[in-house]
Amino acid sequence: MGAIDSAVAWSVAIAALLGLAALMWRVLRAVLRIADWLDEAREDWVGAPARPGVPARPGVMTRLGDHDQRIEDHEKRITRVETRLPGNP
Repeated sequence: MGAIDSAVAWSVAIAALLGLAALMWRVLRAVLRIADWLDEAREDWVGAPARPGVPARPGVMTRLGDHDQRIEDHEKRITRVETRLPGNP
């Protein structure tokens, strides 16, 4: 009877260790997915340098600055057109 109890105890212990290993693997995968997502978000914010076969991507602040400059250019062009229209000073 003692051998059966010992075999059951070892089986339970092995099953518990395998279950713990599987749980740790799932947690690690989730952490790695979150880390990848955070890395992508950081890269979107600060930009990415060019590498072979992939052009550089500017970050958010650079793109916003470019958009601001384009808006200013459009405002100047609109003002020039408006001043040429009849009835405008």
